[in-house]
Amino acid sequence: MKPDPDALRTLLHEVLPFTAEHSGPSSADVLHLLHAERRRRHRSRWNTALLAGLAALLSAAFWRHSMLLTVPATAPVAQIVSVPAPLVIRQVNDEQLFALLKDTPAALVKFPDGTSRLLILDP
Repeated sequence: MKPDPDALRTLLHEVLPFTAEHSGPSSADVLHLLHAERRRRHRSRWNTALLAGLAALLSAAFWRHSMLLTVPATAPVAQIVSVPAPLVIRQVNDEQLFALLKDTPAALVKFPDGTSRLLILDP
């Protein structure tokens, strides 16, 4: 079935006006919309730059404040190096050794080659 061109034309005339006078915005309206959009974008960029600068300023202030808190201003401290007491080693004989170990079970083992070993039992 072919559509009726007269019916389509009447439908087209109902949707669209006969003249092109009112078919869109005027050039003044388009220019006004363009200027408004440019102003909006300019304000948006300005606000973004302002917020970034404020954030950088605040972070620098907080960083400086935290550095001042962590490094206290104190007078220099003098270091004193302590010298340990010298180690004194005395030689003892077998009787003196057993006197030192009087309550500890111990034995002195002498080997055929002449060496001696002290054995201490750990209860």
